[in-house]
Amino acid sequence: MNTCEEYRQAIAAEPSFDGGAAHLSACASCQAFRDEMLALDAKIARALEIPVPELEMPELDDVDTSNVTTLRQRFTAPVWLAVAATVAFAAFIGVRWIDTGPADATLAEQIIAHIEHEPYAFRNTTDPVSDQRLMRVVPATIATMNHDAGLITYAQSCIINGHAVPHLVLQGRRGPVTILLMPEEMIDGPQEFSGNGINGLLLPVGDGSIAIVGEEGESLKRIEEEVRNSVKWTT
Repeated sequence: MNTCEEYRQAIAAEPSFDGGAAHLSACASCQAFRDEMLALDAKIARALEIPVPELEMPELDDVDTSNVTTLRQRFTAPVWLAVAATVAFAAFIGVRWIDTGPADATLAEQIIAHIEHEPYAFRNTTDPVSDQRLMRVVPATIATMNHDAGLITYAQSCIINGHAVPHLVLQGRRGPVTILLMPEEMIDGPQEFSGNGINGLLLPVGDGSIAIVGEEGESLKRIEEEVRNSVKWTT
């Protein structure tokens, strides 16, 4: 594994992958990513372990079989187990991909909760994401984005307020700066917010908005103009 992006793609495909041991020993953020993926894998396994009681057919009155067609197949206990496991898996995945914040949380509160949920993205690095990765996360159907805003070191599609949005990280002057592109989140005007050691801006851009979040002391106003100039909605 040469880069964090390559390692995370491998571990996302198979959480038990251990071919990047050397990378893990030197990268705490990727270790945190692997721990989260293993925990998620374990939760899915537990969700599928659903006890299913033995099914008993009810007693039926005698019927005239001359007018009855015999069914060739019927559901058995293993079939019901498969159905129950499928429902549980779907429910678990649904919970996994909904917002990380409370249902009645403000947009700013959901953004803060999401950033705290992905600490491995908020890291100092000089490794840029590939153009291919950036195009997958920010497809032409959402927006066009160039690299004028700065060095992009993280790109992932995430869920904010029920919508899939591009989650990017740039390297600012004091540390990593998170950018969330939200074409479906219209706001009335610019908003400032803060959390545990971070400050943020919510900016109206066209019919959507962009969130910029950095460490305390980071000059977000400087980044604001660069981001505005580098992002064009296509939706």
